[in-house]
Amino acid sequence: MAYPINSRVEEKENNKSQPTLRDWNSQFLTCSELFFPIMPYGQIFSNNTDWPSLNELNYYKPQGLITRSGLEIFFILQKGARHKVGLDNLYEPRIYLKGEVKTRSKNWHDFFNSQIWYHFPKSKAALNMRHFIAFDEIAQFPWSASPISRSREQDFLTMFDEGGCALMCSAERSMPFIFGHATYEQIVYGNLDLSMCTLKIQCDDSFFNLNSIEQIAYVDHSLALLLANRSLYKKSNAFFSLSITKAKEFLLNLSQFQLL
Repeated sequence: MAYPINSRVEEKENNKSQPTLRDWNSQFLTCSELFFPIMPYGQIFSNNTDWPSLNELNYYKPQGLITRSGLEIFFILQKGARHKVGLDNLYEPRIYLKGEVKTRSKNWHDFFNSQIWYHFPKSKAALNMRHFIAFDEIAQFPWSASPISRSREQDFLTMFDEGGCALMCSAERSMPFIFGHATYEQIVYGNLDLSMCTLKIQCDDSFFNLNSIEQIAYVDHSLALLLANRSLYKKSNAFFSLSITKAKEFLLNLSQFQLL
């Protein structure tokens, strides 16, 4: 597996800046075997010599990429620091009310967020809907800024959005699908000492005979149903922790099982 060897800290040799982890790596899909859930659309950018532009992110997005409020998703530029007040500062409500996903240019975190929208649109829309409803319940109108305190539901939503994983399980096999865009980002940086907030989803053995496109669509549908159900966030054990190492073991065991 290829990991970026660049350091976040720029070293200067002969007065020339060296590359940093903020540099584009067209081979990002090779950073880990766990990146297979974002491979179908991620491959589009494997020939890019530089960061995908917002125009490209919007051009290549799948058809039917919409919010639960029925708005088409557009990736828009986040300019500088976020506004302190006003709707533009409210990330999730802005998505729900306008369909606009604020996106920083040349940024791994936000690039992977776009890829999760590409591959798990129903689940992202369900998360966004729950974020909006949870926000609306505690925010004062007219909205000017996010409330100082957050609800338990908002914490769970954020944890799964950033570092979530769906573990598809039959009686004998398990297959992890990384959902959290921050997890993809950290793996690109070479940080593998991670644990993911994981939801276990039961499936039949027939799931493992589907092709990757069909599997991702199945996971997206199943995950969206779970995430849209508020009762999930009232459970003390809604998620369990799954390490990157253990997730890789599941994939290894799966490949060995299929060889039998």
